[in-house]
Amino acid sequence: MARGLATRGRFAVAYLVLGAAVGLAVGGAIVLAQREGPQPGPPWSSWEPTTASTSSREFEIAQHVASRYKLPTGDQLVTVKLGGSNNGQTFGGVAIVKPDDPRSLDRSFEPKNTAVFILCGDNTATPCAITQGQPTVARGTVLRREALELALYTMQYAKPIDNVLIFFPPAKGQKKLTSTLFFSRDELSGSLKHPLRRTLPQATPPVPGKIAPREEKTVNDLTASALYHYLGIAQNVIVIQQPTSS
Repeated sequence: MARGLATRGRFAVAYLVLGAAVGLAVGGAIVLAQREGPQPGPPWSSWEPTTASTSSREFEIAQHVASRYKLPTGDQLVTVKLGGSNNGQTFGGVAIVKPDDPRSLDRSFEPKNTAVFILCGDNTATPCAITQGQPTVARGTVLRREALELALYTMQYAKPIDNVLIFFPPAKGQKKLTSTLFFSRDELSGSLKHPLRRTLPQATPPVPGKIAPREEKTVNDLTASALYHYLGIAQNVIVIQQPTSS
């Protein structure tokens, strides 16, 4: 009889231990289930377009970016126009010709994934020239910053756009647009993987001469290889050429 009681006691202890183990397992499972999953990272930007179509998003982005860049007088630096059409004809894309031979095609980009913008100063003077103040290196740096921001916003929010061509206002004495920046998604992929402010930390775009040195270096690094000459339009395809190395 005593052995039976001892045996039952051992079973009781075993059940208690087993119950405690099960309780711990269930409790652990509940804690794991209640834990929040990985927290989402910060948004890519504090602003984003709200319309649905690619073309309307491009227009929103152009308006947003242009409104934030100012001259020292407080006036808007440039307006940003949507390009790509030629006298109402269908945009045929962008062709890059070889640096040493404008008759030889290097690369081409389809219109469905290519956006075109024009940075335009004063429409009433030389086409799109900036008539206020004097052209300076500092102003050119801020224009390239604006072009870079425009390209980043477009690739981030106006899919399936993978390429962005941006025309610069003509230099003093020029009668037509000649300078462009051309960006591809591959070239800007690193900047698209993290929030915009990591690439361009100054939340308020700087006026010419007020860009932070670190940001100026970033702009120079990301735009140095993107400079192209505009040669004209052939069969409604915009033809550009990268300058030859000196």
